[in-house]
Amino acid sequence: MPDKPESVINLKTFDHIAMVVKDARKAARAWESMLGIGPWVFQERGGRRPDGQTVKVICAYAYTENEVEIEFIEIVEGRIFHSEFLETVGEGLHHVGYAVDDVLAETAKLVARGAEVVMDQGAACQYLRFEGDGGVITELYRKHPHFQDTMG
Repeated sequence: MPDKPESVINLKTFDHIAMVVKDARKAARAWESMLGIGPWVFQERGGRRPDGQTVKVICAYAYTENEVEIEFIEIVEGRIFHSEFLETVGEGLHHVGYAVDDVLAETAKLVARGAEVVMDQGAACQYLRFEGDGGVITELYRKHPHFQDTMG
C-alpha cells in the first residue's frame, strides 16, 4: 500500500456529504428504504439576501453508524448558492464537508495553494473549489452537534 500523502490542512474528519434535490422528503424516504439510513430530521431555513430576495430551503439530515452526516437540500424559494447547480447539473452530490478546528486558518492554506472560496460564512463555514476537484465543492466547518427536527 502506498504511503499516505501529507495533508495540507488539519482535517479532523470527513463527516458530511450534501446533495441538492428537488424533494428532500422523497429523497430521505428513498435512502431510508433502500439503504437503511435514518431516521431523518427536517429543518426549514432561510432569510433575506442583501438584495432583499427571500430565500427558503428545506434540509433533511440523517447520520450513518460512523457519524457521517447526510444532508439533502431542497430549494423552496429564491435563488441560493445551490440553485445554479440544480439548474445546470440536476440533483446530485454538491459538496463534502470536513470538520476542522480553525476554519479560517485552514481555508487560508488552501487558498494559498490555488483554491477559490465560492461561499464565505466566516469562521463557521467556508465552501471552496479547486482545479481537479471533480466538480464537488469542499466545505470546511467547525464540528457541530447533530441537527434536530424542527418541522415534524
